[in-house]
Amino acid sequence: MVEQPALIADVAELEEQFAQLQFTSLSHEDALALGMDLAARAEERNWPMAVSVYLGDQHVFRYACPGTSAENDEWLERKRRTVYKFHEPTFLIGQRFAAAGQDFYVETGLPNPDFVPYGGGFPLIVNGEFVGAILSSGVPHQDDHAIIVETLRAALEN
Repeated sequence: MVEQPALIADVAELEEQFAQLQFTSLSHEDALALGMDLAARAEERNWPMAVSVYLGDQHVFRYACPGTSAENDEWLERKRRTVYKFHEPTFLIGQRFAAAGQDFYVETGLPNPDFVPYGGGFPLIVNGEFVGAILSSGVPHQDDHAIIVETLRAALEN
Protein backbone atom coordinates (compact mmCIF):
# COMPACT_ATOMS: atom_id res chain seq x y z
CA MET A 1 0.00 0.00 0.00
CA VAL A 2 1.42 3.37 -1.02
CA GLU A 3 0.53 6.16 1.39
CA GLN A 4 -0.44 9.65 0.34
CA PRO A 5 2.34 12.26 0.24
CA ALA A 6 2.34 15.12 2.73
CA LEU A 7 2.07 18.71 1.50
CA ILE A 8 5.67 19.99 1.37
CA ALA A 9 5.72 22.33 -1.66
CA ASP A 10 3.76 25.24 -3.11
CA VAL A 11 1.51 23.97 -5.90
CA ALA A 12 1.53 27.29 -7.79
CA GLU A 13 5.35 27.28 -7.81
CA LEU A 14 5.39 23.70 -9.11
CA GLU A 15 2.92 24.62 -11.86
CA GLU A 16 5.10 27.59 -12.88
CA GLN A 17 8.18 25.37 -12.85
CA PHE A 18 6.45 22.86 -15.13
CA ALA A 19 5.42 25.63 -17.53
CA GLN A 20 9.03 26.82 -17.76
CA LEU A 21 10.67 23.43 -18.29
CA GLN A 22 9.46 22.68 -21.80
CA PHE A 23 11.38 22.32 -25.03
CA THR A 24 11.14 23.67 -28.59
CA SER A 25 12.90 20.54 -29.89
CA LEU A 26 14.13 17.26 -28.42
CA SER A 27 15.94 14.59 -30.42
CA HIS A 28 16.91 11.08 -29.38
CA GLU A 29 20.43 12.43 -28.84
CA ASP A 30 19.02 15.17 -26.59
CA ALA A 31 17.02 12.58 -24.61
CA LEU A 32 20.14 10.45 -24.21
CA ALA A 33 22.08 13.51 -23.01
CA LEU A 34 19.33 14.26 -20.46
CA GLY A 35 19.60 10.76 -19.06
CA MET A 36 23.38 10.83 -18.95
CA ASP A 37 23.37 14.22 -17.21
CA LEU A 38 20.77 13.07 -14.66
CA ALA A 39 22.80 9.92 -13.92
CA ALA A 40 26.00 11.95 -13.57
CA ARG A 41 24.34 14.37 -11.13
CA ALA A 42 23.09 11.44 -9.03
CA GLU A 43 26.55 9.84 -9.01
CA GLU A 44 28.22 13.14 -8.05
CA ARG A 45 26.00 13.17 -4.95
CA ASN A 46 26.55 9.43 -4.30
CA TRP A 47 22.77 8.99 -4.45
CA PRO A 48 21.43 5.45 -4.93
CA MET A 49 19.22 6.49 -7.82
CA ALA A 50 17.79 4.75 -10.86
CA VAL A 51 17.04 7.01 -13.83
CA SER A 52 15.16 6.53 -17.05
CA VAL A 53 14.19 8.54 -20.13
CA TYR A 54 11.40 7.67 -22.57
CA LEU A 55 10.41 9.17 -25.90
CA GLY A 56 6.94 7.91 -26.69
CA ASP A 57 6.98 4.20 -25.88
CA GLN A 58 10.70 3.88 -26.53
CA HIS A 59 13.05 3.51 -23.60
CA VAL A 60 15.93 5.79 -24.68
CA PHE A 61 18.04 5.72 -21.51
CA ARG A 62 18.26 3.66 -18.32
CA TYR A 63 20.88 3.66 -15.57
CA ALA A 64 21.01 2.39 -12.00
CA CYS A 65 23.57 3.92 -9.67
CA PRO A 66 25.23 1.73 -7.05
CA GLY A 67 22.91 1.02 -4.14
CA THR A 68 19.73 0.68 -6.20
CA SER A 69 17.56 -2.41 -6.47
CA ALA A 70 14.71 -3.88 -8.48
CA GLU A 71 12.36 -1.91 -6.21
CA ASN A 72 13.66 1.28 -7.83
CA ASP A 73 12.76 -0.18 -11.22
CA GLU A 74 9.20 -0.74 -9.98
CA TRP A 75 8.97 2.85 -8.75
CA LEU A 76 10.25 4.14 -12.11
CA GLU A 77 7.48 2.25 -13.88
CA ARG A 78 4.80 3.55 -11.49
CA LYS A 79 6.03 7.10 -12.02
CA ARG A 80 6.14 6.57 -15.80
CA ARG A 81 2.54 5.38 -15.83
CA THR A 82 1.48 8.42 -13.80
CA VAL A 83 3.28 10.87 -16.09
CA TYR A 84 1.84 9.19 -19.18
CA LYS A 85 -1.67 9.31 -17.71
CA PHE A 86 -1.63 12.96 -16.61
CA HIS A 87 1.15 14.56 -18.71
CA GLU A 88 2.26 16.44 -15.59
CA PRO A 89 5.09 16.03 -13.07
CA THR A 90 4.31 13.39 -10.46
CA PHE A 91 5.39 15.71 -7.64
CA LEU A 92 2.95 18.39 -8.84
CA ILE A 93 0.14 15.83 -9.05
CA GLY A 94 0.76 14.55 -5.53
CA GLN A 95 1.14 18.00 -4.04
CA ARG A 96 -2.06 19.18 -5.72
CA PHE A 97 -4.00 16.32 -4.10
CA ALA A 98 -2.28 16.91 -0.75
CA ALA A 99 -3.11 20.63 -0.86
CA ALA A 100 -6.77 19.80 -1.49
CA GLY A 101 -6.78 17.23 1.32
CA GLN A 102 -7.78 14.56 -1.19
CA ASP A 103 -6.72 10.95 -1.58
CA PHE A 104 -5.11 10.43 -5.00
CA TYR A 105 -6.37 6.86 -5.33
CA VAL A 106 -9.94 7.59 -4.21
CA GLU A 107 -10.26 10.67 -6.42
CA THR A 108 -8.72 9.14 -9.57
CA GLY A 109 -9.91 5.56 -9.16
CA LEU A 110 -6.45 4.42 -10.27
CA PRO A 111 -5.00 1.20 -8.85
CA ASN A 112 -2.56 1.43 -6.00
CA PRO A 113 0.41 1.00 -6.42
CA ASP A 114 0.37 0.94 -10.25
CA PHE A 115 0.31 4.75 -10.21
CA VAL A 116 1.99 6.99 -7.63
CA PRO A 117 1.62 10.65 -6.58
CA TYR A 118 5.29 11.01 -5.59
CA GLY A 119 8.07 13.10 -7.15
CA GLY A 120 10.48 11.65 -9.66
CA GLY A 121 8.48 11.65 -12.87
CA PHE A 122 8.51 14.64 -15.23
CA PRO A 123 6.94 14.87 -18.68
CA LEU A 124 8.97 15.91 -21.69
CA ILE A 125 6.97 18.55 -23.53
CA VAL A 126 8.00 19.85 -26.97
CA ASN A 127 6.10 22.81 -28.42
CA GLY A 128 3.16 22.07 -26.13
CA GLU A 129 3.03 18.36 -27.03
CA PHE A 130 3.74 15.50 -24.65
CA VAL A 131 6.56 13.36 -26.09
CA GLY A 132 7.93 11.33 -23.18
CA ALA A 133 9.23 11.37 -19.63
CA ILE A 134 12.34 11.66 -17.50
CA LEU A 135 12.23 9.62 -14.30
CA SER A 136 14.19 9.05 -11.10
CA SER A 137 13.85 6.85 -8.02
CA GLY A 138 15.98 6.26 -4.98
CA VAL A 139 16.02 9.32 -2.75
CA PRO A 140 13.25 11.26 -0.96
CA HIS A 141 10.67 12.11 -3.60
CA GLN A 142 11.18 15.87 -3.36
CA ASP A 143 14.87 15.24 -4.16
CA ASP A 144 13.95 12.92 -7.04
CA HIS A 145 11.94 15.84 -8.40
CA ALA A 146 14.56 18.50 -7.69
CA ILE A 147 17.40 16.71 -9.46
CA ILE A 148 15.22 16.26 -12.56
CA VAL A 149 14.36 19.97 -12.49
CA GLU A 150 18.07 20.80 -12.19
CA THR A 151 18.83 18.55 -15.17
CA LEU A 152 16.07 20.03 -17.33
CA ARG A 153 17.10 23.60 -16.47
CA ALA A 154 20.69 22.87 -17.44
CA ALA A 155 19.57 21.38 -20.77
CA LEU A 156 17.34 24.35 -21.56
CA GLU A 157 20.15 26.83 -20.76
CA ASN A 158 22.44 25.24 -23.37
